[in-house]
Amino acid sequence: MTMTRPPQPRPPEPPEPPGVPPAARAYARTKATRLLSAGTYLHPVYRNTVIRELARNRFRVVAPSYGYDAVTVLAHALAARRLRRMQLWLSGGAVAVGLLLVNGGAVGGTFGLLLVCWLVWAAAYLRRVVTLHTLMTRLKETTEDGGFDGAHPVAGALTPALARKIDREQSVSDSLVFYGGFRPFVGAGEPMSDWSNAQLLLGARQLRVIPKDRDGTRSGDPQGQGPGLDTEQRKTVIPFTVDGITAYVAERMAAELREETRQDERIEGLTVERRRFTTAIRTNDRTRGTGWSQLPGMDDLPAVHWREDYDSAREYLCVRIGSWNEELVTSIFVGFDLKGNTLHTEFYPYVLGPLVEDFHLVDRLPDAFDARLAVKVAWDMATAAPRSVLSLWLWPLRVLPEGALPSSLRTLVRPARRGSRAIRIEAAEKREDSSEFRLGRYVTKSVNCGALMSVREMATNDHYHHFFQKSDALKYKQIVERRLLEIIRTFLSEHNVDLADHDRAQNNILNYEDKSQNVSGSGHSNISYNNNPSADSGPAQSQGD
Repeated sequence: MTMTRPPQPRPPEPPEPPGVPPAARAYARTKATRLLSAGTYLHPVYRNTVIRELARNRFRVVAPSYGYDAVTVLAHALAARRLRRMQLWLSGGAVAVGLLLVNGGAVGGTFGLLLVCWLVWAAAYLRRVVTLHTLMTRLKETTEDGGFDGAHPVAGALTPALARKIDREQSVSDSLVFYGGFRPFVGAGEPMSDWSNAQLLLGARQLRVIPKDRDGTRSGDPQGQGPGLDTEQRKTVIPFTVDGITAYVAERMAAELREETRQDERIEGLTVERRRFTTAIRTNDRTRGTGWSQLPGMDDLPAVHWREDYDSAREYLCVRIGSWNEELVTSIFVGFDLKGNTLHTEFYPYVLGPLVEDFHLVDRLPDAFDARLAVKVAWDMATAAPRSVLSLWLWPLRVLPEGALPSSLRTLVRPARRGSRAIRIEAAEKREDSSEFRLGRYVTKSVNCGALMSVREMATNDHYHHFFQKSDALKYKQIVERRLLEIIRTFLSEHNVDLADHDRAQNNILNYEDKSQNVSGSGHSNISYNNNPSADSGPAQSQGD
């Protein structure tokens, strides 16, 4: 007897708290927001992925925003889809009108075919003209009217409730991030080389002063060295908590890199925040009759720091630096833990590289749409019509394997989409039930509502556009790293902790050069490096071009 698995129930959307729409969002006018919005008109795969992840999959939590506004990007994606649908409706109406005229005898077959072709071409032409006008007037950086103002078109699917949900989750207003993949730092981009260090909290050695005798000599100091360190006596370590060192580092990091430094040395795009990262699994326990469970809030999380279970929430200090008008974002996540009289420090740097190169085409368009450009667009569409018709006829061949197609037809059947390694998100593979009785059919239904990838990560280019973008990403990572080590050293010194172990680890971190593989420090150092973060084990996420 063959038993079929019942369909997976879809969880309800989380309730929307009452309130007014949020004020102007912080990153609505950045360059990253403008280019991402332009990309929805230029890349259909990216446009459909944005709509699916933000509008259709509303049960999924939106990834944190790093220098862009997801509400504006979604609004332009919906507007671009509306233009596409209007073209299809007009084309379908043209075909229907042509068939009615031919069947009714009003026009001949040849004239009817030409009329239908012209109407279909006119619908495509109008869509292209409107798209160019939108890119040239709304999304191109200009100086006459102050540039991009962050405004977005009105879309019926973008309701006020959905806009509030996206804005609340992308801004991480409650400092709680829900992730659904292997790495908790969703939305931060690609990982760089990270490290961790464990330091034993021993008291600092006390300075022993040998008093002088009446004749001016030091009888207790036969070698005549005078004051020295007593290796047996140590100061008492002033106790501290993880919350204490985290708050101290956050305060000093913001002060020394932005607030208390000179104007020409400030890092203006610096933000320092404390965030907690947890999973987002919603279950449907029908035995209790409670329906789908809600995601936890800050008040629902346990007070145990870094609890060791699958649903634990771990707090990290997020130091983010947005440069190149938020097109290059460097994020560093720092975590502390105290176990066995040992301070464990984790350092995870991430970088969001430049956007897809094709998205920058919006800045290279003419300033105005004139008659010459209108004629050029019409000519280009006329010359490309035969290729488009041939691609339409060859569309059923897409089901064939890649090697079965000749190279001359491969580009027609599968047009290449260049520029991004993560332009779309595919559903994660379902885990197979290998138990003897397939008991997985009877478990409580659950769905992972955590964020898998942000709309910004979908449009990250494979390489840097400019040499200085790469150097700046490394520069800010090293600045934060050096300042962090010095702040931790000052904190430990104020708490009477021996700094010998910290100084050795700091020396290894700053002077370590061979980072081609995972290496553990030798000697007395407890620092470990990971220079291939992408090789971390875990459930792989399917990605495509």
